[in-house]
Amino acid sequence: MGTDNTLRAAVDVAEIKSAIDRALVMRTGLPPYSELVELHQTLRSHIRTLLPLAEARIERMDRGTVDWYDRRCRLNTIPHKVGRGLGSGLQSADDHVRSLGYSCKFLLENSGLTPQPDQ
Repeated sequence: MGTDNTLRAAVDVAEIKSAIDRALVMRTGLPPYSELVELHQTLRSHIRTLLPLAEARIERMDRGTVDWYDRRCRLNTIPHKVGRGLGSGLQSADDHVRSLGYSCKFLLENSGLTPQPDQ
């Protein structure tokens, strides 16, 4: 558990939220590919940091409940998303970065690093 607390202390929640906001912002046009590459790398790094924290919290939930199952299923898809590249074009890169932004938001919300929203 000491490692878990050390990891929590090293996480910059404001930096993660900023990356999520950049990924999920509603755009009127597509950003430059270089910006998407940088954001893709940033989100992947944040996801690697948050994944074990969220997984530990989700695994402490009451197994077999619909809530546990929904979160566990979503958690299981994230490594596959992270392993995918940006795609062959600007639109696919933007779509993939947006998808990683939603995954990062899910992990942050389930990491225990932020107050739980009312459900």
